Amino acid sequence: MPLDQTAVARVLGVDVPPLPRPIVAVTHDSRAVVPDGAFVAINGFTSRGSDFVPQALANGATLIVAEAPIEGVPTAVVPSDRIALAALATEFAGNPSHDLTVYGITGTNGKTTSSYVLHAILTAAYGESATGLMTTAEIIVGSEHETAIRTTGEAPQVQGNLARMRDAGVTHVVLETSSHGIHLHRVDGTRYAAALFTNLTRDHLDLHGTMEDYYLVKRRLFEWTAGPKLSNADDVYGARLATEIEGTLTFGLAAEADYRISGERTEGTRTVFELHTPGHGDLTLSIPLLGDYNVHNVAGAAGLALEMGMSPQLLTSAVSEMAQVPGRFERVPAAQEFGFEVVVDYAHTDIGLRAVLDVARDVAGDHRVICVFGACGARDKDKRPKMGAAASELADEAIITTDDAYNEDPAAIADEVYAGADPRHTEVIIDRRAAIDAALGQARPGDVVVVAGKGHETVQHLPTGDVPFHDTTVVTELLTALRASSSATTD
Repeated sequence: MPLDQTAVARVLGVDVPPLPRPIVAVTHDSRAVVPDGAFVAINGFTSRGSDFVPQALANGATLIVAEAPIEGVPTAVVPSDRIALAALATEFAGNPSHDLTVYGITGTNGKTTSSYVLHAILTAAYGESATGLMTTAEIIVGSEHETAIRTTGEAPQVQGNLARMRDAGVTHVVLETSSHGIHLHRVDGTRYAAALFTNLTRDHLDLHGTMEDYYLVKRRLFEWTAGPKLSNADDVYGARLATEIEGTLTFGLAAEADYRISGERTEGTRTVFELHTPGHGDLTLSIPLLGDYNVHNVAGAAGLALEMGMSPQLLTSAVSEMAQVPGRFERVPAAQEFGFEVVVDYAHTDIGLRAVLDVARDVAGDHRVICVFGACGARDKDKRPKMGAAASELADEAIITTDDAYNEDPAAIADEVYAGADPRHTEVIIDRRAAIDAALGQARPGDVVVVAGKGHETVQHLPTGDVPFHDTTVVTELLTALRASSSATTD
């Protein structure tokens, strides 16, 4: 929807330079500017938005928005570039969340799995064509799937995808809402109908500074949401959230939880548990996921769905039939013929790694757990030795490798992880493919190999540049090569 000068001034709340024609689009990416488009010069962590103004003008921008005047360029000067970007993006998209039922899910761990669970429940209730999902792993619009760039895209992507869903006939959307998305105003302008909080553990302190600030950012989602809200009673921050935000219900093992979990047990490759609800009776849920953390993920999503009017019978059927979640304790089928398990998981903190290895330990029984993992560059360094300690305590063999190093030296990162590990059963193999290959080569029937850190991601960010890398694909390729090698040896 084109915006004339009066409309742009109203949205931004500031004076706007004369426009030759109405603005037809808005972006923060100078490469994506179209003729008669607006360019918002947001400042990134390592770059200044004003540096990209010449390219934006060359591509046809007729409005520049920035936090300070730009010499020689008529500029709409705003107090916050990111707030301005979100306001314009929402206006251009026609306030799409007002025509949708948007479910927001936030927390440190479990956001993506909870989002997929809730999406599966909604799909069972309303049909595939009426449901949408925006999460770390992918964006789903009805039956269309595409890879996501980040957990929560910038405002034009968020509002553009919501508008695309609305226009395609989607009515219910699950929006994984990260602390970056909230703090950097990427979800400003979104009206949430319901919200879920999974937990809060140490992560992203490079952005937030302290756990308190990290929590307060997450809490904003609940402050924005007028409808049902559920929080994890077994998490100290989740329990606190329920006392601070009126109308928040809880889920968990705690005796006082509104949606109380009990009787968790493993039945083959499934987990069964009871969910005691405040108004829907006691439900027995059987899910194709393992681990107590996944029980919490399902319980939270199920409780929120029930609060939004889902029938208990439909809910029970939906969670029973849902598919694997990409990169979340994702079992690689090609390993089955070798008699061992290979699991790919997104765990990239010490808490997340412990949770995944705990489940792997249960699956392995008396056999070994072999863990391949690394730590991100350009992130909180304090968690690196803690990850090394977690792997040493819970895995029989640990191989430290490269995750997303970004601009840091992969070997230096590995050294920091190794500092917390037990050297007696830990080795360092910097090349990630070689590390996975080494783990598979030593796996025996009954063992469980955990490849942690990148999960669903398809690109590895290295100091030398980005390279394609998808753990599940690499594992499958290496297993194919291992099969061929075994066949040749046998012949």
